[in-house]
Amino acid sequence: MASIDPYAPCPCGSGQKFKWCCQKVEPYAERAQKLLDNGQFDAALRAIDEGLRKVPDNPWLLTRKAIVQIRQGHTAQARPMLERIIAKQPSHVGAQALLVRVALETDGPRAGAAQLQQALTACPPEARGDLALSAQIVGMFLGELGHVPGALRHLELAEALVPGDDPVIESSLRSIERDPSYSPWLRNPYELVPPPEGLEPSLRSRFEQAIGWGEEGFWASAASAFETLSAEGIAEADRNLGLCRLWMADDAAAVAALRRYIGQVGATEDAIDLEALCQLVAPLGDDDQVEQVHLIWPLKDRDALLTTLRNSDRTAPEGRGPIDPDDPKSFEVDYFRLLDRPKPVGEPPRRSEDLPRIVARVLVGQETVLLEAFDDEKLDGLIHQFTELAGSAIPPAHPKTKGLGKVPKAALALQQELWLPPELDRDEVDRLLRQERARVVREVWPNTPMPYLGRRTPRQAAEAGNARIALRAALCLLEYTHGFVRDEIDFAALRASLGVEPEPEIDPETVDIGLLHLGRLHRVPAERLDDEKLIELWDRARLYVLPLAMENAARAIADRPALFDREDVDRVTVFSDLANLALSRRMRTEAFAWLERGRRDEPAAERAENAVRWDMVEVRLRSRSESPESWVPLLAGVLERYRDNRDAGPVILTNLVDMGLIQMAPHPDDPDQMLLDSRPLQTLLMQYGPRVTTAAGTLGISATQGLWTPEAAAGGGGKIWTPGSEAGAAGEKPRLIIPGR
Repeated sequence: MASIDPYAPCPCGSGQKFKWCCQKVEPYAERAQKLLDNGQFDAALRAIDEGLRKVPDNPWLLTRKAIVQIRQGHTAQARPMLERIIAKQPSHVGAQALLVRVALETDGPRAGAAQLQQALTACPPEARGDLALSAQIVGMFLGELGHVPGALRHLELAEALVPGDDPVIESSLRSIERDPSYSPWLRNPYELVPPPEGLEPSLRSRFEQAIGWGEEGFWASAASAFETLSAEGIAEADRNLGLCRLWMADDAAAVAALRRYIGQVGATEDAIDLEALCQLVAPLGDDDQVEQVHLIWPLKDRDALLTTLRNSDRTAPEGRGPIDPDDPKSFEVDYFRLLDRPKPVGEPPRRSEDLPRIVARVLVGQETVLLEAFDDEKLDGLIHQFTELAGSAIPPAHPKTKGLGKVPKAALALQQELWLPPELDRDEVDRLLRQERARVVREVWPNTPMPYLGRRTPRQAAEAGNARIALRAALCLLEYTHGFVRDEIDFAALRASLGVEPEPEIDPETVDIGLLHLGRLHRVPAERLDDEKLIELWDRARLYVLPLAMENAARAIADRPALFDREDVDRVTVFSDLANLALSRRMRTEAFAWLERGRRDEPAAERAENAVRWDMVEVRLRSRSESPESWVPLLAGVLERYRDNRDAGPVILTNLVDMGLIQMAPHPDDPDQMLLDSRPLQTLLMQYGPRVTTAAGTLGISATQGLWTPEAAAGGGGKIWTPGSEAGAAGEKPRLIIPGR
């Protein structure tokens, strides 16, 4: 380890100059580092301990010891080291950052978020930027757990703390914001509200100070302040308190505060949307969950059991696979679905309610057989059904039980899985699934006990008349979920049957698109907006990937051809959005009709420039809806057609990378450079591409001639052929190989 400049920042992370902080322990730290570099962790710890005996509580040695313990996997043992530093130097940003990591790894994201709040409060403003990475890591941990509001807010905090732009933070943030699998009620950018009008000056000052803390990321301090203001009966304080708790992943406290606010303000749109948020994040009690279990029997006659399961009209084979798909070492089993009734004979049923339900799964291993089911009131009947079916293939013994985790009871009731006859075509399968989803909403949901209704059913709550806000919020969530896929559900009739009024219409003249809740954007009458608001709706819906709002806006734009003359409206993007959204609903005919309309109505002056973009849209649509035998020859033709077109190269390359057919790989000789690995593309073209001869008498792209591979690049000067690319000079090493450059 090179000698450290006495006036450089101390490596312990204190922010002080090395000379006045840890210079006297440099020999011990240097010796420990050399041992660490050689992988001698225990010897390094002994060297550090020797230094600590000479200079107790030295922050450099203590942080170094904590780092070694973390690297050894003894994360919990690092906590006392770091707490010793903070006890003497609360503003020691290095120790604070490490303690956040320790809390994350030992106690989970909520503890990590709480520790980060302590660190932010303890560190001076000029040192808080060093906590940006900690905020980012907390955000990423929360994102992995699906805690979307907390993840987004921590990543936004990390962006604010870091100097300049950080592409990693931005990518993490955008990936969550744009993930349509997360409800818009989770992704909505909630903000703290200002103090109400007429508030006493001293209370207003405290309220505004709490808002300032919250906006700086001091959510724990802000929450404490809002809690005292809540005691004064200020409803807005409860709202802000709930959001601060939510951002710290304290869901129970967040829901309690938000529902106090909702109870005070009544059925405003904001209250409805916050109740929908509460329904999504509220922790479930044990009575609201059911355990998924494996019931395990030893096998007496495996072959006999397999024969029985394959021939029974109450089971359906699912194939063979690992018992735990996430464990590469798990053993393989034969999967069977256990049905609640015999499979239909003859003509398949036309109604979804007449089809068998999958009520459990049977997993047949080499020596054991497992029944995978839920430990509810149906379990005894399932055990009886399976043991009767298995007969003498298993012993008449009580099975061993292994818990797999808990799932919400309500979700289990609403996610009934159908057995679909294998001879059905895709259109019939889609029709039956839509029919079943509609049946569940119409018949099952109103009669299923819900946690947010105090374990009453929606019908019971409607009759009681004291849960209008909760019912409205639940219906908003249901309408959003089923709206895009066009399930045939009469929500107006369902609302009327529960005594719940429709959501208020949105006035196109007065609506503020930028402030409207994400969960309500699809309710905006896009066709009645002026041009500027329509473009704003389209942009915001695309930013957050809100399919129904995107589709509504894009349809309205498509019906205003003059908008395509604007620089901020792109014809190809609008029609490709419409085509892809239709295909997401498996409406293939509609999807290609949008593609055809977009190309047909394009002005002649733009057709040559946009031809490659339209071609790649078609390739991608067909790759989503057809077999490789059908769409790969089309791709091969596109590659051949634009082979010498420099302008087309980047368009094709971007699409191939998005499709995973070309992958970026580190240069084998220089990790700072990237090469493009075309092997996935080559594999497809070799297997499915047509063998054609060009006019020049040479094999076309389908023979993969001229494609770069890492192996070829090792010979010097190798690069990928893509449309518009030129042969590179031997040994040339561009930072990134781009077609046409």
